[in-house]
Amino acid sequence: MMKTKDRILSVSLELFNRDGVAQVSTLIIATEMGISPGNLYYHFRGKDEIIATLVTELQNSLTTISNEYASQVKDFDDYWPFMHTVMALFTHYRFLFRNLDSLNGQNPQIKRKIRTLILKLRHLCNDMLKHLVVLGKLKCDEQSLPLLADNLLLVSLNWLNYQTLLDDHYSESDLARAGVLRLISMVEPYLTENAKSPFFTHQDLVSELVT
Repeated sequence: MMKTKDRILSVSLELFNRDGVAQVSTLIIATEMGISPGNLYYHFRGKDEIIATLVTELQNSLTTISNEYASQVKDFDDYWPFMHTVMALFTHYRFLFRNLDSLNGQNPQIKRKIRTLILKLRHLCNDMLKHLVVLGKLKCDEQSLPLLADNLLLVSLNWLNYQTLLDDHYSESDLARAGVLRLISMVEPYLTENAKSPFFTHQDLVSELVT
């Protein structure tokens, strides 16, 4: 049976994702759970602490992913499912990426955590691309690679807002796939000949992204 503290985080995440952070109060969270506000405050001092804990959860998951990347990705075809894992995390915690500006100015603790998260993601993007270069799957010089990594991160941080503006009825799996396709389309021009995937072609990417 899930502990009350874990249930609070789970229900809060669901409500934040569904309704947005500004529309969800601790009273709404407690009511949704069928517990008293006092019971909630026993575990968390307020909504900001719940948000900060959820950001820490995401950071910890990204640390695990970062540590596993080099051993899991040996070819470009391994990059595709790995990116699905990353994008699935983004969609699971999508409230954060859809409210980055407001959350960043809301609370000093949350602001520090968000900055740490963004730096961790930036480092991960760089490491992922460098690893593909070492494997001989990506042709990108040292000057261009940081810019490509930053562009991948920019799209990663903002694609959820764009995608849901187009259609707010996407499932989590559809959102994750749409995010992966956009990132793959940015990396594809830099692929070496022996990195071309049998699972998709350039036209496949174009067709799915623009329809």
